[in-house]
Amino acid sequence: MSIDMVIDPDKLQFNSVDRSHVRGPRYFGIAFVLAFISLIVWAGMYLSNSDTLPIKQVRIEGDFTNLSPIDLQLLVTDKVRGGFFNLDVDAVRLALLDEPWVKEVTVKRIWPDALRVIVIEQIPVVRWKESGLLNAGAEYFAPEVASIPKDLPLLAGPAGTEAVLLERFNMMQERIQFLGFKIASLTLNERRAWSFQLENGIKVTLGRRDFEERLNRFLTLIPTTISGRITQADSIDMRYTNGFSIRWKK
Repeated sequence: MSIDMVIDPDKLQFNSVDRSHVRGPRYFGIAFVLAFISLIVWAGMYLSNSDTLPIKQVRIEGDFTNLSPIDLQLLVTDKVRGGFFNLDVDAVRLALLDEPWVKEVTVKRIWPDALRVIVIEQIPVVRWKESGLLNAGAEYFAPEVASIPKDLPLLAGPAGTEAVLLERFNMMQERIQFLGFKIASLTLNERRAWSFQLENGIKVTLGRRDFEERLNRFLTLIPTTISGRITQADSIDMRYTNGFSIRWKK
């Protein structure tokens, strides 16, 4: 048995869904995202423009003896490139650190158009080989020779011995000053032999070995043995087992 079904197109009905109310919010969300992205791009381009909030003030701060705040300000101003947001702070800092008398630098932006630069100046404690200086941390720096203080003690030794010499100099200076003396120079030669000179001109040789023992002998015997004639001595050699030799001024 077969069944034939006849469909009348005029009576056929379809259930359709009206999606117009769904498309509206969807298109609005896409438009909002695109507008937000455009705003970010525009803001980035605006802030990266060197004409946006240009730096108008440079403040130099610090305690200066060998540095000129005016010269530092001119140096910083010359290195200022760009506006408040795209200024290369590291370039400004490195430019200042190239100055031998500058030890540390901090650069800060101050809203909306200023730059605050804090500079810490090098404080020398001794001269090094007539060509440079050492700070308290035994860090070497070499300013112009004309700016090197001539009244500082002089240390000299092979490369890489700066810290050793400064440490021994400080120890010796502390002990010798109780005798009324001051060290004018301390030398470690290439053969690793020690010698020093007092401010009164007396040269003292300690040699390569037994540094502590020879120094102690100098501090113990010199005041009691030649205290009244110390100003007449030209040089003292401590490289003897149980004594020393003196060369007198002519």
